[in-house]
Amino acid sequence: MNENMAEEGVSTVFDLLWAADRGRKRGPKPRLTREAVVAAAIDVADREGLEAVTMQRLARALNSKPMTLYRHVPSKEALTELMWDAALGAAPLLPDDDWRQALKGWAAASFESLERHPWMIELVGSIRSVGPGWTAWLEAGLAGMRALKLGTGEKLAVLTLIDGHLRSAARLRFGIKASPEWAADFGHMVQRVSADASFPMLAALARNANGPDEDMSLGDMFTFGLDRILDGVGAFAERRA
Repeated sequence: MNENMAEEGVSTVFDLLWAADRGRKRGPKPRLTREAVVAAAIDVADREGLEAVTMQRLARALNSKPMTLYRHVPSKEALTELMWDAALGAAPLLPDDDWRQALKGWAAASFESLERHPWMIELVGSIRSVGPGWTAWLEAGLAGMRALKLGTGEKLAVLTLIDGHLRSAARLRFGIKASPEWAADFGHMVQRVSADASFPMLAALARNANGPDEDMSLGDMFTFGLDRILDGVGAFAERRA
């Protein structure tokens, strides 16, 4: 921990996330702020990828020095936590009288955040802290289910299920964008197994390439899966009523 963090009373990444949301103290506006460092890091990650985000790279972008940045962000781990929370953006405004439309809106807005910042997919599983941005999204999702006859814990489980579905879909979508070779190899694989009895389901997929779901895009697959999740949630809630 550096002296600046000790002076502010910031002792953990959690405290750092929430300290960034408290507003500025009175006095002259500092030349460099934590928010500016985080914004620069997000910009670099959006344009060059997460691996390009280093203190040296950010120092050049901000016309500063690496050691100066450490006064605002103590480590790369803390920086990625701050980036994640800021990159989520504002929580969506959702209807409070139609839980299904609210959850579809919540999922769509979440997917759009990942689409704006594909590097966030790389951080799935490594982000541990819960900042004000993430908390606002959680509150919005729970509020959107106000009319749904489930317990709060069950509603949280619904959001977790939807979140897992959208992240899996995003990994596939952005993975294909990042690696067109993988998409081409997948097509070649389907062609190869079309006559192979060892893979009957994939062979059927190849044979039915001109079927009704021929044009199902990754976005369509995401929507299809989300609708089935919501169907299940609705059926469960009706049985409980």
